[in-house]
Parts: sequence; structure tokens; C-alpha cells
Amino acid sequence: MGERNAYFTVEAALVLPVVIGAILFVIYMMLFQYNRCLLEQDVGAIAMGGSLLEASETAELEQKTQERMAGLYREKYMAWRITQLKGSLERNRFCVEGAGQLTFPVPGWNFWDADNVWEAKASYGYTRLSPVTFIRLCHRFREEVGRE
Repeated sequence: MGERNAYFTVEAALVLPVVIGAILFVIYMMLFQYNRCLLEQDVGAIAMGGSLLEASETAELEQKTQERMAGLYREKYMAWRITQLKGSLERNRFCVEGAGQLTFPVPGWNFWDADNVWEAKASYGYTRLSPVTFIRLCHRFREEVGRE
């Protein structure tokens, strides 16, 4: 047998872990972004739905909103934990705040946070429109359109 150079083996042993680590990091970044977008979508939908709910009292509105938040389909979040989801009504403005965490899989590789957790928060608010205000806006719109 003749001599063989083993530099390909050494290079592969050095490069392969870096490539696999970079691929795993990109996969987790995409997973984080996917879950963050889902959180924003759910918080926005709950806020819009809460602003459109009809209720005679604030307590009734908050109860309906809590039921909607409890019924949120959480299995669509992959490797994600929702840490906060709350809605409130203040001065005819309905606001929803949500937060979630994604645990980083490899200890010590999370350079931004010592807890090995990535967090995201989302909040949306919509002003509730009373029927009287809506009718007035419709009349005003009809007048403006009729002038032209």
C-alpha cells in the first residue's frame, strides 16, 4: 500500500460540526420567527374579536374574551410556550398583550441571553366603535359622497 494523504478527513472533521451547527441555528431561527408570527396573528385576532364583541357590561366582555383566549388552539406552536395572554378594556379601547418563549436546544450556545430562552411579545389595541358613532360616520360619508 502506498501513502495516502489524510487532509480531507481532517478538514471534514473541522468543517462538518460548524456546518451542522449553522444549519441547526438557522432552523431554530426560522422556528422562532414562525412562532412569533403566529403569536402576533393570534393576539391581533383576539384584539379585533374583542373590540367587535357586543356586551352590556365590561365584566361580560372580559368573560367572553377570557373564554376566547382559553379556547386558543395552542398545539400549532412548535417548541413554544405562551407565557402571557391577557386582554383589557380601558376607555373604550380593547387591548391584548401576549408573550411566549422558545427554549434554545443547546446549553451555552445562546449568546444573547444567559437563560437559554428566546422571548417575543406582541400587543394590539382596537378602539370599540359604538353603534351611534358608526351611524354618524355613515351619514357623514353619505353626505361627502353626495357632494361630488
